[in-house]
Amino acid sequence: MRTSEITVVDKFKPLMIDDEDKIKEKNHYLLISGRVGGKTWAILQKMFINLCNYPNHDIQVLRANSSSMFESVFMEFKKFCFRHLPDKVYANFKWRQTPPLLITSAWGNQIRFSGVGLGSKSGSNISRGKTTERPLSLLVVEETQEIFSGMTGNVNLLNHAKATFLRNLDDHIGKVLEAGNMERNVNAKFNTWTKQRENDPSYNIIRTDYLDLQKNGLLNRSTIRMIEIEKELNPKNYEFMFLGIPTGGNDLVYGSFVETRNVMPPIELLKENPRFFKGKFPYIKADGEVEYRESEENIFRLFIGVDGASSRDTCAFIPILNTQSNKLVLKTGDIFSHNPKKHGVIRNVTMAQKHIRKWFDNLKRKYALQQLNPDNIIFVVDGHNIDLIENLRFEFGREAIIYKFTRKDLIETTEKVNNAFTDQVLYIIEESWNFLHEDEFPTPPSVLYNELQTVCWSEERPDKFNDSIPNDLSDGIRYPVAYYATPAHLLKNQ
Repeated sequence: MRTSEITVVDKFKPLMIDDEDKIKEKNHYLLISGRVGGKTWAILQKMFINLCNYPNHDIQVLRANSSSMFESVFMEFKKFCFRHLPDKVYANFKWRQTPPLLITSAWGNQIRFSGVGLGSKSGSNISRGKTTERPLSLLVVEETQEIFSGMTGNVNLLNHAKATFLRNLDDHIGKVLEAGNMERNVNAKFNTWTKQRENDPSYNIIRTDYLDLQKNGLLNRSTIRMIEIEKELNPKNYEFMFLGIPTGGNDLVYGSFVETRNVMPPIELLKENPRFFKGKFPYIKADGEVEYRESEENIFRLFIGVDGASSRDTCAFIPILNTQSNKLVLKTGDIFSHNPKKHGVIRNVTMAQKHIRKWFDNLKRKYALQQLNPDNIIFVVDGHNIDLIENLRFEFGREAIIYKFTRKDLIETTEKVNNAFTDQVLYIIEESWNFLHEDEFPTPPSVLYNELQTVCWSEERPDKFNDSIPNDLSDGIRYPVAYYATPAHLLKNQ
């Protein structure tokens, strides 16, 4: 297959040509960028070229979680082949879509997909010791930064996964492709590892951003407009998301929160059915100005984020309405919060059975959620508060799911919230609310905005929050949004 038949971004052209002398010197390619940097597109191109050029060689694709590869690589490669192969050749391809994923070409060589065991029940069984009869022309590691996530992710996990297949890599044409997005935190494990690769003699490092694709005419106007708006409204988040420049470390946690974009006026409940409401949602026009457009939404799911501190920090129950169009709407007027330092400690059993019961029943009546399937009402509770979780399960177990939130990778989970703000999925509705014992003094929504705008990373531990700045309310947002943004929950329940 001639490479001239495919439009290749200039920076990726050295990747496409297999020069044995250069491969002897450096056979690893590290592709790093922000969003829309072309990494996945380049990987698909190289996989396609190798599958066609080397019919006696296989290709191996790895990712932290094997279940994430179906949409990200498998289906994208299938569409790529459909566009570039003759119909008669494409018809002879075989696509096994059940795990373990497998593509068999018209010539008999294969592309195999495996997880490395991080966050995947099947990953450890699939990736270890499963080799191919044919030599490999390509070993691909997709979303490499995921392998470094959490407490157990590290370079050893990456090296162990690669070691299984490196022994089959062809010495003359074989290449290793590792692609990943830079993390927001300057000192994140993946960023540190990437920096070290600059001194590794076996590595070629290719850094790209959306400008490289735009230069080659590979971005449509809508994508370019979205990026330009982000550059105007939130330059720091633009640098991270689209230029791949880490902006975290000793910096803001929720840098993508912008009041003019993510905060909207109060909504109107429709009298005939409170499950429906009208609201003026902010829309960013091409010139960067904000215009509020009226939209009617139907509530089909309720998330409740719970930071259940009971003795020192503020206890917060944050309700987030999930609409039929997959908007996440937080009405600050519905927040339940309690300050134990001012008004005394309340035992968890009393909190659940008395105060939260009253608040929860009022919430269901207000939005006519009584007939909502219990599977669509989800408390996402800080996993440290075991006692509160048990009491909530006892009190609300038949009316809702009580989910113990244990994903403590702050970098990963805060990124979900930042993405939700940036993509205009998560909205905050401007209303005052009352602390449990402060009915006379409604709390202004600016308290929540101020917290989102001040929570920052610790100087001593760049992967932890600065504990001198309150994060109770923002954690009540982080838990359910991170839960919602996982693959199993991206699709609406029908």
